[in-house]
Amino acid sequence: MKKIFNYTLLVLLIGLFATSCTKNWEENNIDPNNPVDVPMTNLLANSIINTGTDFFDEWQGMNNFLSYSGQVTKIFYIDEARYQFRPNIVDNVWRDYYRVQIDLSKIKEKAIASENPVMQAVAETYSVFLWQMAVDQWGNIPYSEAIAAESDENWTPKYDKAEDIYADLFVRLEEANKLFNSTTGIPASQIKIGNGDFIYGQDAGKWQKWCNSLRLRLAIRISNVNPGEAKKQFEAVLKDPAGHPIFASRDDEAKLKWEATAPYKEPWALNHESRDDHAMAETFINRLSDIGDPRLPVFALPIEDGRYIGAPEGAPNNAFNPDTISRIGTLYRDIPDGYTYFMRYAEVQFIIAESALLGGVDAIAQAAYMEGIKASFEETGVADTCYTKYTEKDAVAWSGSVDEKLMKIHEQKWIAMFKEGQELWAEQRRTDYPEMPSASGSVYGPENHNRGPFRYPYPVSEQNLNSANITPEMAGIVDDFWGKQLFWDTRTGVH
Repeated sequence: MKKIFNYTLLVLLIGLFATSCTKNWEENNIDPNNPVDVPMTNLLANSIINTGTDFFDEWQGMNNFLSYSGQVTKIFYIDEARYQFRPNIVDNVWRDYYRVQIDLSKIKEKAIASENPVMQAVAETYSVFLWQMAVDQWGNIPYSEAIAAESDENWTPKYDKAEDIYADLFVRLEEANKLFNSTTGIPASQIKIGNGDFIYGQDAGKWQKWCNSLRLRLAIRISNVNPGEAKKQFEAVLKDPAGHPIFASRDDEAKLKWEATAPYKEPWALNHESRDDHAMAETFINRLSDIGDPRLPVFALPIEDGRYIGAPEGAPNNAFNPDTISRIGTLYRDIPDGYTYFMRYAEVQFIIAESALLGGVDAIAQAAYMEGIKASFEETGVADTCYTKYTEKDAVAWSGSVDEKLMKIHEQKWIAMFKEGQELWAEQRRTDYPEMPSASGSVYGPENHNRGPFRYPYPVSEQNLNSANITPEMAGIVDDFWGKQLFWDTRTGVH
């Protein structure tokens, strides 16, 4: 994608926060910090940047979700990895989700009023992406009444069931896809996305591919609890490639490329400029070492003697020596103009592989599985010769029973989605791969739970301001993180 931050962001922000001078007293007295009207593309830019800084930074990834999924953990100030959450952080994240959704709803309103179906579809797609993450984080949340709450002065919106929200998200993605398809013949000047598109540089075709790829993500998420609906969604997309295009290569990936100048540096690199709180997790290092994965030197740095050593996730104090733990690899930690990944091509291929395998189409499953691994190797820059040898290993090769092949898909997907804390944690709960016990240093007692968290704690602000609606939702939650499993989490015997 084009580097457009340096040249356009300042202009966009000026447009967002400033008004022009006029001779009229009324207009001169408009508050420049609270503009009455903001261009759609500025709202989109703000939404994308806030997503990267609010949901893919050290707080909503490195501190907790990546530790829950066994890839990265904290080695200093280990609170979150031990489930000692900070209520203000939970409140902030909850607020940020709804703040961005309000901006996206404004984009849709403006797009409808200006008869811009592409911008409407872009906002709809991005909105679904964020709703899916929020649902997977908390389960039941305010949805149908949430965005209208501010204008309607309804400060106590009801909580919608997570499965009902998912059902609506499928509908919205199909509506967005129809909008993308409706633009044939419309002059480009009428359907501009604008310079605020920091993901695809105003390429509506790539947005449509993300729209339908997201639909596959949601479908695989419900595949264990509602296989019939999952199959319906897969067929709607995969049997109509012309009308429902999906990611066709790594060029289509949804990812935000940052600039190397503050404050728009990649969040992990920015964090690493002043902190050294995070390192590789024991689960990830041990598994990649066991199977001789040639991507390991890209994901992680060796310790002084050349070995790769991971830290136990959420360990108690003095359980390891931080000086003998591998840090995160340069490609993913030390490049200020690096990427924040929202959805990768490899993920789509592994979704297709899983759905095809369970549908009895082994040849398609194998091809997609191999393509997913290849895409990850390309991202990490590992040579093709290594890829060939790697895919011939017993632990990787497409062989064995259906269950064995399914495990291999889950494992390779887990490896390839490095850094995507939100989605990795959701997939870990759906598949139970890797099998993650409660953190050894859990503040709730590691012996009291046989798996990592099922959910994220609800914010204290909701308990104070919307107690009538949230109180029933909290029934059955145990130790903030356990008890009620999300509707798509069909694991049994876990607590």
